[in-house]
Amino acid sequence: MSQVIRISDEIYRRLENHAVGFDTPQNIIEKLLDFYENSDGSPNQLVEASTPLKEAIHLDIIYYPNDIQFKTDLLACKEAYIKLTKTDGTSEIKHWNASRFTEESSVNGNLRSGFLRDWRKKGICKAELSAYVEALA
Repeated sequence: MSQVIRISDEIYRRLENHAVGFDTPQNIIEKLLDFYENSDGSPNQLVEASTPLKEAIHLDIIYYPNDIQFKTDLLACKEAYIKLTKTDGTSEIKHWNASRFTEESSVNGNLRSGFLRDWRKKGICKAELSAYVEALA
């Protein structure tokens, strides 16, 4: 069951600053909770900065099983999964809610204005896409 949480505009803007691509407020709150729960719970705890990522030079975009079938699957189920691999070797799988995606929509356009925005600075060197999360495991 979904619950409604009312927050001030200021808090909403602060959450919005942490959004990447098509993140929803729920995704951002979940990330904050994960971060807080993985620390010792102390609000004043110092967090060591990780090694900065090298800026990516080239971006590989791979569609499973292929780009045409991926778009067909995306139009049918209105959701997909994206595995982003970074220059430091780490990767993460993100959920793409494509409820407003249409036949006229551009997969690449949506990606580059969302999940892959500033891919060079974020150190993203590869993006793998599938309508089925199992294909990315």
